[in-house]
Amino acid sequence: MIFTALGFGIDHMTAWRDVQAQAESLRQQRKQQTVRVLGLDGAYVRGWGGTQPVLVAVDLGNGEPVAIGYVDENKPQAVRRWLEPLVKQLGISVIVTDDLAAYKSAFDKLDVEHQICQFHVRRWVGRTLKELHETVPEEYRKVVDEVKQIISELPLEGSKRLFELWKQIPERRIGRDQPLSPVDQLRYLLVRLSEHWPNYRIFTWQNDVPWTNNGTEQVIGRMKVRSRTVRGYKSPNGMLAGLLVAACRTA
Repeated sequence: MIFTALGFGIDHMTAWRDVQAQAESLRQQRKQQTVRVLGLDGAYVRGWGGTQPVLVAVDLGNGEPVAIGYVDENKPQAVRRWLEPLVKQLGISVIVTDDLAAYKSAFDKLDVEHQICQFHVRRWVGRTLKELHETVPEEYRKVVDEVKQIISELPLEGSKRLFELWKQIPERRIGRDQPLSPVDQLRYLLVRLSEHWPNYRIFTWQNDVPWTNNGTEQVIGRMKVRSRTVRGYKSPNGMLAGLLVAACRTA
């Protein structure tokens, strides 16, 4: 629009070819680079007549996207199949994601460490603890308060302490169709946090691992802006090229 106002015309096919060429250049560059810490997140982007699920991989060292897959993040096997060659090709050591259960399952057979975004953890755990503090019997409120402190401080032995608290709460046998009581919910929370504790604190001893996945979310934000600008992508190749170029900091 700016060039048109100044009296210069640019053919839309020329612009399309330029974007394709730049995207291909970016893909070739990123095939040759190594990525130690990868951010991974799913998104839904407008394209060829609907909303398409994509999986976005970002180098959290420099904030640039390295790959985009047409993968639904809620399907662990598909996520793993897409990630395996990427991990080998780029030499990835750590992957940062939100707390989606599908990611934990997908990474089971990958030789990488998994840092779970602390923003997501503290948000859902904080909300859960607030509800439990209002609903559990009074004798368990101290447990709720201690869990809140443990999550805030992320001590090395946090998993051990959470497991000790879990053992102090008696298990109640219930039928499959019966809802969990507040005490049952607290017990479940304790064992879940204890089991995944190492994934919450990798950033505390590896300085190049961020404590959130904000870098990936920022790239996705730029991608969605680009999608609205072009009124949705017309093909998978067009989406890939447009997303790579739009998400690049220097684009």
